[in-house]
Amino acid sequence: MKLQFLGTGAAEGAPACFCQCEICNELRRRGEKEYHTRAQYIIEEDLGIDFPPDAYYHALRFGLDYSKLKYLLITHSHMDHFYAHDFILRGYKYCAPLENQLTIYGNAEVKKVFDECTRRELREEVKAQIDVQAVEPFKPFAFGEYMATALLAQHSKTEKAYVYLIEKGDKAYLHLTDTGRLPLETLDYLEEYLTKQGKTVDFVTFDCTFLFRTAGEISRHMGLEDNKAMQKEFLCRKIANERTMYAITHYSHNNSPLRETLEKAEKEYGYLAAFDGLTVEF
Repeated sequence: MKLQFLGTGAAEGAPACFCQCEICNELRRRGEKEYHTRAQYIIEEDLGIDFPPDAYYHALRFGLDYSKLKYLLITHSHMDHFYAHDFILRGYKYCAPLENQLTIYGNAEVKKVFDECTRRELREEVKAQIDVQAVEPFKPFAFGEYMATALLAQHSKTEKAYVYLIEKGDKAYLHLTDTGRLPLETLDYLEEYLTKQGKTVDFVTFDCTFLFRTAGEISRHMGLEDNKAMQKEFLCRKIANERTMYAITHYSHNNSPLRETLEKAEKEYGYLAAFDGLTVEF
């Protein structure tokens, strides 16, 4: 399975849009190689995870062809993870005819936001090529070569925010962005499900918004110590094994996501510190 990190920043990005703090100005001075844009990920060429306002920029910067996207998994409806307005442009005079239908999976609020954001401008012929499906937590669903399961995140009080277990063949990927430490019901489900499948996860992407600050058990994001606590839990429950690989992402500008900070995190915790454009295969 090939995974590319297109955006590795939190909601405001790093440097943040309006911020003139020391860190943001230093990031601007260093330039594009150290920017952390809004969270987006792509598996192979046909499966995306989240679609932020920076998706167009990501396509230009990394040479992506979104016409090949067939499936999108959306974690929750917050604007930095789901910028639905862009789907108006997937046809009509804005786009040559596409062969692929796009299926978007998310919670009920994601479907509601899609309808609200596209109501004024989405042409019927474009709408016919986009299927938005509300999925329920802990119910695996198959599409193409993949199997995915939406899992409850610890993130929002106004909607069921999701993280995802994604399987392709014998590979399993656990995508944990925009969540604090996982709820007990999610951990219990993963333990039971993976045991029945006779597998453990091969790769985990951790929310690491706080980096060297510890968020704690009730926060809606994580830092490195929270990631470490989750890793310990995964090993104890046999959700992961000693060969499982980990990456951190979703950094806030408030926690100094400069290259030297990320290198320190890699050295001290043994996690891969993702950056915009990083590609991994497992």
